Amino acid sequence: MTDFNVVKFSNYEDYLRSFAIVQDYRYLPCHKTVRTVTKLGYRDNGNVYTEDQFLVAKQQVESLLRPSVVMHAFYSHYLKGDDPALVALAEREAPNVQQQISTIIFLEIHQKSGFAISGYIDYEASLRNYRLDGPNAVNWRAIFQTRKLLRPQPSDIVFYDWRSRKIFANDNDNYTTVAHPEHGLLFIHKGDHKFIPVTNRKNPFSSNVRRTMIKSKLYGFMTFYDHTVRKKT
Repeated sequence: MTDFNVVKFSNYEDYLRSFAIVQDYRYLPCHKTVRTVTKLGYRDNGNVYTEDQFLVAKQQVESLLRPSVVMHAFYSHYLKGDDPALVALAEREAPNVQQQISTIIFLEIHQKSGFAISGYIDYEASLRNYRLDGPNAVNWRAIFQTRKLLRPQPSDIVFYDWRSRKIFANDNDNYTTVAHPEHGLLFIHKGDHKFIPVTNRKNPFSSNVRRTMIKSKLYGFMTFYDHTVRKKT
């Protein structure tokens, strides 16, 4: 049953304070002790949520009261044209947002200088970052409308600048980046701890990923590494 009462509190501390009574502050030494007593459940006016339970309950209520806040916007609805790379991105958007699969995009862009930049892009994280208006957000609506081109950037999980020969590797909340002495570049999915190899050579982790290379007029080639996320049972 949804507990609509939690929406009244802006944070967990306010929620705990709501259980306190005048006698608590009269007989207990400090506010911290009052909160501790409340957390331990020494109250006869109902169960007290842990902090994790409170946050989950609050999120459930907010999703009912303000569905537009949590509703996922599928930017592929703005798809213009039939470029194979954009079509492939559109097909993968919903299952990535719903965390059924996790897709890493490899892309190499040749610049006017003659040098290239390349990188591995965490598709789900990039979509989420744009939805939340995060730093260095990729404008996915404009990508699908072909008003902008997708480009690797230093904030991606791996980025390489061929001119300066600088490489950036960034762990995020989906992946840890590993340079394996035998199997080369690997990504470890933090949800199910599976190793995701990027080489096309057969290796012990090959079954964890499906590698697809798409030829595109807009991007030349775009490679997708699709990992089916194993849910905890």
